[in-house]
Amino acid sequence: MRPILWFLFWFVVVPLIRILDLCLFWHPALRERNRFEKRNKFERLAHSFAENGEAADLCFEFSSEGEFQQVAPLVADALGAGKKVELVFFSPSVEQTVTALAQAHPRQIRYLRYPLVRIFPFVARRSFTHWSTARTLVMVRYDLFPELLLWGLVPGNTLKLLWMSFKKERSLSRAPSRWKRLFLEAARVVVYAGEPEAIVGSKLRSPGLVFDFRIEQIRRRVALREEKFRTGFPQHRELTSLLEKSPQKVILGNAWPSDLYLLSGLPTDVLVLVVPHNLTATVLDEFRSRLRDLGREAQEIDDGTGPLTAGTTFLLNRKGLLCELYADFSHAYVGGGFEGSIHSILEPLVAGSGRLACGPAHQRSTEFDVASSFNYVTEVTTPEEFQRWIAQDANSVDRGRIDSLARDYIVMRELVISC
Repeated sequence: MRPILWFLFWFVVVPLIRILDLCLFWHPALRERNRFEKRNKFERLAHSFAENGEAADLCFEFSSEGEFQQVAPLVADALGAGKKVELVFFSPSVEQTVTALAQAHPRQIRYLRYPLVRIFPFVARRSFTHWSTARTLVMVRYDLFPELLLWGLVPGNTLKLLWMSFKKERSLSRAPSRWKRLFLEAARVVVYAGEPEAIVGSKLRSPGLVFDFRIEQIRRRVALREEKFRTGFPQHRELTSLLEKSPQKVILGNAWPSDLYLLSGLPTDVLVLVVPHNLTATVLDEFRSRLRDLGREAQEIDDGTGPLTAGTTFLLNRKGLLCELYADFSHAYVGGGFEGSIHSILEPLVAGSGRLACGPAHQRSTEFDVASSFNYVTEVTTPEEFQRWIAQDANSVDRGRIDSLARDYIVMRELVISC
């Protein structure tokens, strides 16, 4: 099978991609992708370890910021153990995170923007196969590219799949594709996103363990929250003081304007902190307008905000603080449930929010399944359901179960980064 796939990829698929790229060079999306991938040529840390006669111990492949967060603790621990690491990513959303990490560890890290449209054989920066020096590849579930499968089929190479999910297939009542099954067959280690995924995997004769590595990443972030607030969020102490005076309080994390209709009829003395998922000027204007229509004039918190004044509605125009802020709230609503899919339920669960809620679009979220197993998440679809949820007393988060997951991480880490 491998010779056939190798021939089809390098002599059929790759020439077709190059032809399409040349014919459609004018297309804005292709031009932007070309510029993105071309940066591999000019950045020193994007060049292969092979140029210095070195080899990496591990290669991590992921698509975007969310997938990187799955492997972030593993990458950190591999670096701490002195290993050389390759980071291969697909989306520009994680570019800044990767390049900053590489600059902090220039001797240990090399990175590659995956060459999709600029792919070309025998040129390292334009082919993962010829760029990577590691013999162990850790993949996070999404980017099932043919080149990565071919790499995994090479004798001596070890493919490890993390956070493998069949959530979409289960929601559509269909079997996993033959392509995904080929990756499962090629993998030496498979870690599934949840028990339902593991059951499907066993039926496909690809047994594996169940673990979500973001739990460890979130736990580490929350442990350092006070230091982060002290240096990057000076208004936190004032916000905490206001929260202590409010008998009822809720945070809307990763919120979209479509989530705000749930606030209709909510008593104005309930303190609400809205943390938008998108901080573009247009979206922020829509948040301000909708909150005003609801009778809530939001006090905005951004880089230029001075001391906070008393109020019950706050709009956070800052990135990178949401995970840590969840611990301050007895009730946490996770946004996106009236869009394509909810965002991270694990963050408020691990951080310590007492009660969790989200909108109805959670079918694609494996994190929703995890939170459901803790009995801490409620689906709300109307303002009335939202108000009944707010009126409930906060649960006491089962820290024992979460701590046990942290202990499990040690075992899972050795399974993944040992090589």
